Amino acid sequence: MSSPERAGHVRPARAGHGPLLTVVFAVLLLGALLGACTLEPLYALRDSGDLHARAAGIEVVPVKERIAHVVRNHLIDRFTPDGPPAWPEYRLTLAVEQTETPLLIQLDDHATRFNLTLRASFSLADRDGNEIYSGTAKSIGSFNVSVSGFATVTAERDAADEAARVLSEEIATLVLLHLVP
Repeated sequence: MSSPERAGHVRPARAGHGPLLTVVFAVLLLGALLGACTLEPLYALRDSGDLHARAAGIEVVPVKERIAHVVRNHLIDRFTPDGPPAWPEYRLTLAVEQTETPLLIQLDDHATRFNLTLRASFSLADRDGNEIYSGTAKSIGSFNVSVSGFATVTAERDAADEAARVLSEEIATLVLLHLVP
């Protein structure tokens, strides 16, 4: 008679079933927890028509400075890609301030790298001119100073344009979050 056939002998559990059961239990528990989550994405399919309609009703007020104009153009592309609204429901005004801060300074007091900071203050008003939301946003870019003046100017403009794009995305997100019902 072999040892497993003895009466009263309990076979030991296989190594490997314990960790597998733990993983399965953890996945089921995680699924249950996530199923109970009540967060909804900003662009949820069921509300996207209403949010897009509200965004399409935003008129971005013209600005004077070049960098503010770049931010405005990005906002227009984001809110009203099909063209300006005939009867805007909202008016978005913005002011953009650009500053440059030297980062790398050589021994001869010559800066070779700059941070370019864009700060925007914006205000959303309804059709009657009542301010319904205002806020601020900030974006930082950087550029190197080159021996070539043209290369430096081009690098600075590219950094400003990228910072303006990021700034416009932040402003658009803040405004759209305010408009979500």
